[in-house]
Amino acid sequence: MAANLHLRSGRDPERDRKVQVAVPLPLFQEFTYRVPDRMEKVPAAGTRVLVPFGHRKLVGIVVDGSPPVTDLELKDLERVLDREPILSPQLLNLGQWVARYYFSPLGEVLQSMLPPGLMSKPASSVSRAWPVKTRMSIWSTDPSRGPDLTPRQRELLALLAARKLPLPVSRFVREAGSTHRTLKALAARGALVLKPERVYRSPWLDSDPPPPVTRHSLNPDQSRILEEIRRRLTSGGFHSMLIHGITGSGKTEVYLNAISQVVRSGGSALILVPEIGLTPQISNQFRGWFGSEVAILHSGLSEGERFDQWLRIREGKARVVIGTRSSVFAPVPDLRIAIVDEEHDSSYKQGEMPRYHARDTALKRGQLEQALVVLGSATPQLEIYHGSRDRGRPRAEILPRRVLDRSLPQVKVVDMRLEFQKHGKALILSDLLRCSLQESLDCGDQALLLLNRRGYSSSLLCRSCGSTENCRNCSISLTYHRDRNRLLCHYCGFTRSLPTRCRECGKRYIHLLGEGTEKVQEAIQDLFPEARVGRLDRDTVRRKGRLQQILSDFRRGRTDILVGTQMIAKGHDFPGVTLVGVLSADQGLRLPDFRAAERTFQLLTQVAGRAGRGERAGRVVIQTYYPNHYSLKAARRQDYALFFQEEIEFRRRFQYPPFSALVSLLVQGRDRNSTLDLANRLGRRLLAHRKRVSAQQRLRILGPAPAPLERIKGEYRFQILIKAVRRSEALGIVRSSREDLSRKGVSLKKVSVDVDPVNLM
Repeated sequence: MAANLHLRSGRDPERDRKVQVAVPLPLFQEFTYRVPDRMEKVPAAGTRVLVPFGHRKLVGIVVDGSPPVTDLELKDLERVLDREPILSPQLLNLGQWVARYYFSPLGEVLQSMLPPGLMSKPASSVSRAWPVKTRMSIWSTDPSRGPDLTPRQRELLALLAARKLPLPVSRFVREAGSTHRTLKALAARGALVLKPERVYRSPWLDSDPPPPVTRHSLNPDQSRILEEIRRRLTSGGFHSMLIHGITGSGKTEVYLNAISQVVRSGGSALILVPEIGLTPQISNQFRGWFGSEVAILHSGLSEGERFDQWLRIREGKARVVIGTRSSVFAPVPDLRIAIVDEEHDSSYKQGEMPRYHARDTALKRGQLEQALVVLGSATPQLEIYHGSRDRGRPRAEILPRRVLDRSLPQVKVVDMRLEFQKHGKALILSDLLRCSLQESLDCGDQALLLLNRRGYSSSLLCRSCGSTENCRNCSISLTYHRDRNRLLCHYCGFTRSLPTRCRECGKRYIHLLGEGTEKVQEAIQDLFPEARVGRLDRDTVRRKGRLQQILSDFRRGRTDILVGTQMIAKGHDFPGVTLVGVLSADQGLRLPDFRAAERTFQLLTQVAGRAGRGERAGRVVIQTYYPNHYSLKAARRQDYALFFQEEIEFRRRFQYPPFSALVSLLVQGRDRNSTLDLANRLGRRLLAHRKRVSAQQRLRILGPAPAPLERIKGEYRFQILIKAVRRSEALGIVRSSREDLSRKGVSLKKVSVDVDPVNLM
């Protein structure tokens, strides 16, 4: 008895040989493993380990935390895969925060923080070796061996004496007209040394060379903000700033100068951009300033390229890191400044588990690493702007005018209802936009045309029976793509051929409705046959390198008119663009989402800002059937304050963020009745727990109800929305409800939780 008491109150002698491991599975717990005696050291937190899990083996990561005391027999670790932790303490803490805040399994969060393959490869292929690439190179030569060589061998040795080593064998063989066998023979005689050389797979091979560095003189507003950034960098600690600068106000120039100070002082910088389309432009600017110090991370790279960039960052060989959403987890050593450009963009929110927001995660990382976090936008997210006004966090700094005092573009709104009355039919281009395009072409200028809908026609209609061609897997009509001559679902990828007869009534009254970017490109080319018309959307950039090629051609003046989706609106700097046309400005206002007006204002303001960034003034033509909506009025005036005044009252009245925290629960499954039953059971548990923790006016539960898109990829979807004054209360009742149902044996694999959702579709 005394011995048992001693073991419980004192220190378990086996405790130091146990570790907690997170595995990449949708499980909200970590698992305890014993460190076998054959392993000299207990692996530190952040280290990858190979562990037995059921009938398979998984790669997990050792995490902080005291393993619980248990009488169960523990399994041994199979292998330690890293000589030192692959995740720093700060990154491990960040991953644990993401898992808690966004209600995500820790193992899946940690997996998303690493390059593809480091946690997901089958156990049979896992080894200590990382997937590095090597090549055979010539490292040194010994001229004293010359007398023993043939004339040809002496000639090759002389050529090598004039070359900078190490030199790849394949390159020298090609240039010298030699063979690998000859070089191996020289190495066997001791005349040269061959050995493998580490090679970094470069993402820059197909890129334009970086432009010559031009350091512009900063205007007083830019200088004031740069000085404030320098002051905060010098003082140390965590700080956050919002640079609210109108389009073309020179935010990037401020970023470049601030990062120069960080690099000179030995620190590192992280720059997030919302879309892959922005990375070629901004990375070239930064490469011009910082050369080989720049690394780039985004999903458009091959696995090898991504791994090599990640490794360069981890080894401190790249101190300026540019990338999209997941780059917030880059292993940047000595992080001093993190910049989130276009912070308002919804692309920063991950749509799948783990559903983190890169901007908010960057702010948390800044806290953990005591770094400065700078958010930049011409159209800040409403919650961020409200926080800066209401609490002073982040502190807002204003760039109120464009560089070189260039004027904002002149914006005109065309009421398409009047155009319909005038012409008796719906038009793709209004008279004003058609004439403006002709003037732009006559002057040798460039134009952008925005339509945020790809494909040729948005739907098919039978004029006899009224039926449409819908996806068999999703609650959405199929889009016709003329370049493939197929109907396509943009959610699940289902395709079918274009029918000649209606599948319902058998008649031939098939009609294409609506237009997408493909149809607009065709119409523009017909109207202006001499113009060089390009298109930028997901369909045109499916092949690697096409995005970069399209943007490069446009920037170099090889394209006169570029038609595109929102990909053309985000942050691009095209000095030759003097005209921007928006073909269906109110399209986004029809969506059942409380952020619809904000997204519309942001998109219109951002795309309008692409005009007039060069020497010539810009013009914008916005076509709409709803010209009196406040988001369009504010966009016409490029007036964020006007939009904010209207939108904040709408949010206050209906208790949407920033006046509440939202948590969205989505229940999905292939059988509608069983899925609805699970949603109802979850809803009842949420209501029961709410009554125990909070008053109704502080925490409201809406639903379950069918999601706006009720069926996607063959699964029915039901939504529950929680509005809470305190986010912690909302997460508390979600956690308790899930635990109740799990104890009763209810599977929750098809229940997803989205904290701070940006899309309620």
